[in-house]
Amino acid sequence: MNEREIREKIADGHIHVRVIVEIVGKPKEYVEETLKGHLKNIKADKSIIFVKEEIEPAEKSDDYFSSFAELEILLKNPNELLSFCFDYMPSSVEIIEPERLYLNNQDFSQFLNDMQARLHAVNTTAITVREKSKLHIKNTAVLMRNFIVVMLSSRPMTLEELLPFMGVRKEDIIKVLDVLIKEGKVKKEGDKYRAVPK
Repeated sequence: MNEREIREKIADGHIHVRVIVEIVGKPKEYVEETLKGHLKNIKADKSIIFVKEEIEPAEKSDDYFSSFAELEILLKNPNELLSFCFDYMPSSVEIIEPERLYLNNQDFSQFLNDMQARLHAVNTTAITVREKSKLHIKNTAVLMRNFIVVMLSSRPMTLEELLPFMGVRKEDIIKVLDVLIKEGKVKKEGDKYRAVPK
């Protein structure tokens, strides 16, 4: 898109925006492919007019790789800009032109309501994920407790003998064993643990 076309769009009410879209993760190939897929989705969005695109190759930072694309795009109005931000989660947004954005009270109300609806959706998702995570942790703890009792029912074992079967940190096994001892399901004799028969 040339400068004259950009000016015409801005005169027609479009907003000229520079955004950075970034992907962090590993391995390097995953990061680069994910960024390509993300950009493909953005380009498929008919409400976005592309002006310019620059993609940086993935570089290592600590244990992860990071790659980003700097895009210049045109969007019809502030609501489209808000939608872009929520849908594609850019790490940076800079409005190039126009210098001033004008919103009447009805447009601004719609803008705020749309933002609130999206924030509520994000909050609902976060609550759902948190609750599912709690359930997974609880179920994992129950499985670990049952597994320890079954293992100790076959023969008394030391903590070191239990460790290879568990696949979790030593500290976590000690906590579970302490709870099982308090509940009377396991007994410690010397350095060995044994299941208490029902």
